[in-house]
Amino acid sequence: MRLVEPGDQVWGRIHSALGLTDAVAASPRLADYASAAEPAEPAEPAEPAELTEPAEPAELAEPGAESEPSAAAEPAEPGARAEPSATAEPEPERAAVAEPGPTPGPDQAGQSASVTDIGAGSRSHARHRRRRVWLPVAVAAGIVGLVGGIGGGIWWESLRQQAPAPVIATAELDPFPGWTASGVAQVEKTADGHREVVVDVTGATDAGLREVWLIKSDASGLISIGLLDGDSGHFAIPDGVDLSEFPLVDVSAEPDDGNPAHSGDSIVRGELRTV
Repeated sequence: MRLVEPGDQVWGRIHSALGLTDAVAASPRLADYASAAEPAEPAEPAEPAELTEPAEPAELAEPGAESEPSAAAEPAEPGARAEPSATAEPEPERAAVAEPGPTPGPDQAGQSASVTDIGAGSRSHARHRRRRVWLPVAVAAGIVGLVGGIGGGIWWESLRQQAPAPVIATAELDPFPGWTASGVAQVEKTADGHREVVVDVTGATDAGLREVWLIKSDASGLISIGLLDGDSGHFAIPDGVDLSEFPLVDVSAEPDDGNPAHSGDSIVRGELRTV
């Protein structure tokens, strides 16, 4: 039977499994142990000793007597080849267990580190790629939401403007003597719950300053709500004003003298009636 010598890879795995140091990193070789055990020249075999008759049992030696060494204890002749004992373990067997092969060198460690770095870089690149993909989507969604919100607000405001405000009272404006103008007044309730008077007057554009008033039925009190510019205008009614107490809508011609009182020169006037 021929023994096959283990390779460096086998010794390297044994070295790693046992956790040995670099001091025993070299792989053992059978040739090294064989050259150390064999002598330079083979010695001639010793002649067999002559058979001797068995000696009779010796008597007990007296105290102090020295016994002669037996022939079996005599040293072997120089150059004689010693026969290995049956119980001795072969040196290569012990070395195979004790000394594993070399550990992975720096090149192998560098290769492992390179593989790890490439994997980490790939994962990092994938994360950055996902961020780059997600960012335009988020920006686009934000733009769509902004445009949708603006468009919805404009649409709602246009609906509010297009929807006519409910009319709660109207008045026909009749001219006073010396005037040929005419018109109409309506009280509307706005979307925010306030009230305003919408006045339309024709035939009085040459009157200069024209002021709109709310007047009591007996003319004992009046409230100015603004100046009319052109043929029509919207005038807010102050909160708390009871139109049942101030049912008359009056448009007067006013001089530009800074006097806030009514001039007494009314162009048209009419009484509000609830719709």
